[in-house]
Amino acid sequence: MNPLYWMLLAHSGLKTAEKMQILRAAGGNLEGFVEGGLPGLSGNTRAVMEKILEEAAATGFLLEELKRQGIRVIPGAAPEYPVRLKQTLRQNTPLVLYVAGEVSLLQSKRSIAIVGSRNASPEALELTRRAGRYFGKEGYAVVTGMARGADLEAFHGVREVAGKAIGVLPYGISAKETFKLLREYQEDIFSGRLALLSELHPDAPWKAQYAMMRNRIVVALSDALLVAQTGLKETVEQGKKRMSGTWDAVAQAKRLGRPAFVFDLPIEGNQALIAQGMAQPLPAFPGDQTFMQLEDTLSPPAKKSRETPIQPPLLTPE
Repeated sequence: MNPLYWMLLAHSGLKTAEKMQILRAAGGNLEGFVEGGLPGLSGNTRAVMEKILEEAAATGFLLEELKRQGIRVIPGAAPEYPVRLKQTLRQNTPLVLYVAGEVSLLQSKRSIAIVGSRNASPEALELTRRAGRYFGKEGYAVVTGMARGADLEAFHGVREVAGKAIGVLPYGISAKETFKLLREYQEDIFSGRLALLSELHPDAPWKAQYAMMRNRIVVALSDALLVAQTGLKETVEQGKKRMSGTWDAVAQAKRLGRPAFVFDLPIEGNQALIAQGMAQPLPAFPGDQTFMQLEDTLSPPAKKSRETPIQPPLLTPE
């Protein structure tokens, strides 16, 4: 499947409803639709689509360059496109994904998102690394935003046990920030243990709005969300309101029907999540007991040797 026309439509600047209108007219076959002369489109919609197609040559060169770099471009109708995203996000599903690394990781049967503050406390970071180790060892794909702090700490825990991870980027797959990750973690990518993905135009730089946008993908690719540390939902810095990206990820989890957990640490943001019923508290115990209990809330206990269960149960589903 040629992803060229999917790329053009994805980055056209049209509203979601307008993109869906064109996809419906195309019956999901954009290539055949365009080459067939845009049947069924008329008036302003046809004019807009014809304007979009004027960028086909430049986008074609970009596509070839991405292929040369080993980047996979996955249109929404491709069989390798992650089913979880379509089932969960529906019309908010990205039309195209750019992936560096093992594409099959996006179809992982078990996955957990681990997110948190860039400036997390030493205790939160230590717990986060342990969580990455545990779930990586147990065969989960660990989904993170690959940001400094809790995100990368979780990934480093996964690396320690040669586990698998998915990094959802808040910038394009060809951005300078991505090249840094590709250089630093090339062994993980080439060995099939890490997939970096972006829905943004390949050259898109980091923006705060992109960091928020990627939260829905982080959550949708996962069975559950684990928060290491968060600030309050909203703070004021230099007279301007600042929204917490981690808190937004929890809100996305609630909206998309994914359970959310947060380390029960004496941190204002964590305690606010618990008090408002946004996330279930996860006590910080030594060893793997904390993470075993989280796992058991998602599915029946695995048939394996475990430490003596702690009584009474530490997690109570809402």
